[in-house]
Amino acid sequence: MNSLAPLIAWLLVLVTVGIAAVFAWQEVLALRGLRTSANVTPEDQVYIRRKAWRRLFGCALLVAIAVLISGWYLTGQDAGIDALGDQLKEQAAVGDKQPRPEQELAKRFYAYYWITTLLLLLCLVLVAAVDFWAIRRYSARAFRRLHDDRRAMLEHQLAELRRERGRERNGHS
Repeated sequence: MNSLAPLIAWLLVLVTVGIAAVFAWQEVLALRGLRTSANVTPEDQVYIRRKAWRRLFGCALLVAIAVLISGWYLTGQDAGIDALGDQLKEQAAVGDKQPRPEQELAKRFYAYYWITTLLLLLCLVLVAAVDFWAIRRYSARAFRRLHDDRRAMLEHQLAELRRERGRERNGHS
């Protein structure tokens, strides 16, 4: 058995939980700041609130993935799957290619365990994709709003200039 794999897995778990904690804390602070901020438009408030909840959900998924990975090593399932593999190889060498019912159950459990972990990882990727598209949509709206505000400001300044020129032409200084 490779003794480096559990160490790497534990480091991965610690880094994952640490990252989830840092990002979750940032989002909690963003939600708190949203309550006290008076100069945020209602549209921006909705965007910030939804973004924070999406990211908190992503942090929860990260923690769930870390729990599953750490549970794999804490409960000794890594050694169990190795032992099961050795048993099946020994049976195959003897000529018994059919696994026993308890071995079949163990194989299914291990498969479902990692399928669950991978599905959580897929959910995390989907949440990140939804967050990416929400950011893109929000930035496009903000850009349009800035463009429209600038156009309105320029039109207002142009109208002011035309009025001043009209006064100058009529003899008013």
